[in-house]
Amino acid sequence: MLKMEGYTMSMLFIYGGTVIDPETLTRIPADVLCAGGKIERLCPRGTPLPQGAEAVNAEGCFVCPGFIDPHGHIDGCVHTGVLSLLQGITTTVGGNCGFSPLHIGDFLHEQRHFPIHQAELVGHCALREAAGAADPFKPTTREQVRRMEALCERALCEGAAGVSLGPGYAPGSTLEEMEALCRLARRYGRFAAIDTRMYGLTDLHSLQEAISLAAVSGCRMIISHFEYQYGVGVEYEALEMLEVARQSGVDLYLDSGMYKDWCSSIGSALFEPVTMRDNGIELRHLRVITGEHIGELPDQALYEHLRAEHAGDAVVVNTGDEEAVYTIQRYPLTMVSTDTGSYAPGEGHPQIAGSFPRYFHQMVRERGELTWEEAVFHATLLPARTLGLGTKGRLRAGFDADLVVFDPRTIRDRADFPGLGRPDAAPEGIRFVIVNGQIAARDGRMTGAMAGRPIFAFEALRTRKGA
Repeated sequence: MLKMEGYTMSMLFIYGGTVIDPETLTRIPADVLCAGGKIERLCPRGTPLPQGAEAVNAEGCFVCPGFIDPHGHIDGCVHTGVLSLLQGITTTVGGNCGFSPLHIGDFLHEQRHFPIHQAELVGHCALREAAGAADPFKPTTREQVRRMEALCERALCEGAAGVSLGPGYAPGSTLEEMEALCRLARRYGRFAAIDTRMYGLTDLHSLQEAISLAAVSGCRMIISHFEYQYGVGVEYEALEMLEVARQSGVDLYLDSGMYKDWCSSIGSALFEPVTMRDNGIELRHLRVITGEHIGELPDQALYEHLRAEHAGDAVVVNTGDEEAVYTIQRYPLTMVSTDTGSYAPGEGHPQIAGSFPRYFHQMVRERGELTWEEAVFHATLLPARTLGLGTKGRLRAGFDADLVVFDPRTIRDRADFPGLGRPDAAPEGIRFVIVNGQIAARDGRMTGAMAGRPIFAFEALRTRKGA
């Protein structure tokens, strides 16, 4: 169970809305009273405004728990934190894909005033480098693995929410080193998240590797941004593999976003020529989304220039299948995620601003793939249970007052890729975002409240059947 330091807040009275309860998958007309950063109680519609409470008009809107993003890369970037807030996210998990701060305790203590709540994983690529395995293409030695274990254990003791694995960014990663980290996560009652390897365009061996790691270590494993890894015509087979493994007792979940086009730094191992060839990535599939060449479609000369001189610039890759996005989101154990990153204003992938509004607009209103109640469950209670956020994701007395008030008739994303639109354009239809009992965003604008707090995972994640 993950704990967050408590802070006393004023009273809020959210009236006139329709409450969506993700536990019962029902909706009821009710008002919500929040006090001291917690939900005080649900009140019958028409309850008089309690003395001393600030009124929040939710007429014509749904009221639900704040959205929980299980996979992001905010890692303390205020600009990206604000963009997440404006799309209704009140809690994010950072340090994914193997990349994280090394000193998790120091990082979390620095995040005492942030737009949203942050939990942080310890990344296996960061541990590799700290242990002396600087070359991502070379395997670790046994001594380096022991050093990684010691650093990982320290991070878990300091409050890391779990371990993130990024073998795609460190092709030399051994099963020994990843299994050792997964066993530590299990010992401390935490989970592991894995950005699986990129062996080939329609590869499923990487997924089997992740399933085997979970089975051998016994830890809960979350497969990261599933649509980016397997939404290329093998999504049905990949989901079937997960289901078969789960039926045999392997503890597996997944997160997935609302875009078919993934992105990463041009200098990473993912854009080595051989990796691009094996995964069917051609230069015509790329678009630069940061830096001085933002919006450009690179030719060979620009590709080589970026790799040599601007390795940190990000590019987006257009190779996925649009229908796979929805297929994966229909899976009962999929948590919607952003894969957001730390970008400067005007740069980045539209997922940084549009993921959750796009999810509700496309999955519910546009396509009817899910009901409103089901979609809210996947965005709130499912990740709260899976990640061990025991006081979040529910609309019950005593739970955290992290809430979203949105208009189901108008909620939608407005962000687009650089060169085509604004990647950080705020969405429509989100009336209020309440973090820790404070109004943090109103009608697409931040109020100035920095109510987010760091989440320290000091107690074991208690898993049970059905959790």
